[in-house]
Order: sequence, then C-alpha cells, then structure tokens
Amino acid sequence: MSNTGEVARFSWVHRSTIQDAACLTFVRGVDADRVGRGFGAVTEHVQKLDFDEFCEEAFAHQDRYPVIGLRTGDGWTLVAEDGGLQGTRREVLRRVSAGTAAVSAFWDVNGLTRFSHAVDGAVRTSFEALMPEYRLGVAPDELEEIRAGLPWAGSGSEERGENSVELMLALAARITGCPLTPEWLEGDFLTYPVAPWPQDLPASPEELLDEVGLARIWPEHPDSAALLSELRRAGSSRCGRAAVGVARYVLDVADGFEWPEVTETLRALETGAEFDAGRIGELVRLRRWELHRGPATSADRARVRALEVLRQATNDDPLAGLLGTLAESRRLRLEQATISDLAAAALF
Repeated sequence: MSNTGEVARFSWVHRSTIQDAACLTFVRGVDADRVGRGFGAVTEHVQKLDFDEFCEEAFAHQDRYPVIGLRTGDGWTLVAEDGGLQGTRREVLRRVSAGTAAVSAFWDVNGLTRFSHAVDGAVRTSFEALMPEYRLGVAPDELEEIRAGLPWAGSGSEERGENSVELMLALAARITGCPLTPEWLEGDFLTYPVAPWPQDLPASPEELLDEVGLARIWPEHPDSAALLSELRRAGSSRCGRAAVGVARYVLDVADGFEWPEVTETLRALETGAEFDAGRIGELVRLRRWELHRGPATSADRARVRALEVLRQATNDDPLAGLLGTLAESRRLRLEQATISDLAAAALF
C-alpha cells in the first residue's frame, strides 16, 4: 500500500458520527474495567449502548461531565470520546499506560489536534498533528522512525490540515498494528460517565507561576523572581507550614472537615507522618462528580474548592505546594488579605 493509500484508508472517519471532534485512545490489553478506571470512569453507572447512542449520551452531558465508550478487540481496548479530550491528558495517559502502552488521537471542530504515545506510565511523545516537529514528552523523538514515510513534512500547511486526522490514525495503526476500521464503531460499547482526575500537582514553583501568573497567586507581591527568592530563603519547612496554615484556614471557613481524609491528611502534614496523598485527589475527584450530578449550593462548591486547596498543600515540593494553596484559595470568596497575611506570618 502506498503512503497515500495508507493515509486515505482512514478518510471514512470524516463521514462518521465523530467526523467533527473526537478523541480515540487505544490501550494495549483487553481489561476494559482497568482502562475505564484509568480514565476516571464511574463504573457503577455503566451502560451498554451502540455507538450512535453513546454519542448522543456524550452530547447530552457534555456541559456537566465527560462520557467514554469502550470496546475490546485484537489485543487492544479502544476508548472513544465524542468531542472529549480525556485521552490527551497526562493524568489519564500515565494511569492507563502503567505496565502497558497507549496511543491517542484527538481532533476538534476548531482544527486543534494532539497525538500522544505513552508507555509504562509516562507520556513518551506528544505533538500537534500540524507541527510534529515540535514534540513534548520524556522521549520525544522515539517515534520518528515509525513516523517516517507518512506525508507530514514537506506538505503545505493547508494540505496537512486536510488530512491531519488520517495521518494520526495511520501513525496509530503503525504503532499498534491494529488499524481503526468502521467495524470498530459497530456493535455495543460499554459507556461510563467520567469523574475526571485532578490535574497533576505542579513539579516546581516556576511551573505554577508560568501557568497561573503571580497576580492570581500573591497579588500583593510585585515580582515573581523576588517572591521565589524570598520563599527559598524562608526554607522548605516554613513554606510547608504556611501551606498547611492556609489550607486549614480555608477548610475551616468552608466547613470542609466532614471527611476523615481531611483531618488525617492535615495531621500528617503538621507532624511529618507518612500519608497517601492520592486519597485527597480521589476525594476531590468524586466530590466534583457529585457537584455535576445534581443541584449544588455555593457552600457545596466552596467545600470542594477547599479540598483542592488541601490537595495542593500535599505537593512534594513545599514551595510549589504553598503557591498552589494560595492560587486555589483565591478561587473562594474569602478575604484575600487574610490569606496573604497567614502565609506571610508563617514564612517571615
């Protein structure tokens, strides 16, 4: 098959239900339950639907929570999202690829695309289909030999844009040996609502400052570099205490002590005892899901935001943890000067 034919055989997708926007993730192995849990599936709400019914379900709930559809075959599990993007997220890819491999192709109505390849819990390479030369990941060049020969480079940007979905699916087929055919979208899918995993905690204070900006973290402070210098002089221990102090204050105001995980995590942070930080992440995920399921009061939403403040305080990097608690606490309607004063008192 010529390279042109290799790509063109996926043109049928543009005549399918997911022609405009989708994310398709192939995970090696056929344990659909494990893969679903890696995506954050709420497994007790599973339904068996055909593909068109699944897409209707996903569309009906798109403003509240994601919906995924799974089916297995040829040694792989396909996770389909109609208009979703969970399969592009590092938080998902590292979970579903633990001990195996995953490949995802994402596109939307605005022409955005993303191809990702993850192995053994790490995103190896990820790139925008129109610009494969700009790659991210722990091994960004790993697929270059496999990608060779497909008509990415040398095509005009307009031509690339027209066949970017087919190119991603062709590359996925080369990696998996399991090409997407119309038959994959026939028959029943196991479908689940998704309670999305919280975003991974920032690896460094610089990462958080670049992503959020100083104005949303410590608006009274004039300069990011000066703030980081002051925090490093204060030291990790003081930064950790400041983060816990902010989290305790926010939880107290929001009445967020109803869950035992909260008290246990705070106690561990204050005493230096070992704890499972993942428990707070799981609590945040499930409580957010409950907010989306039905009517929620402002107090309900404030308690969940307070849980996120505590999650930030569990960061292994105390400086990033402090900045994360400050950034998240700004989302609540609290006296901002009080929060800054609390942090400053613990630091300086």
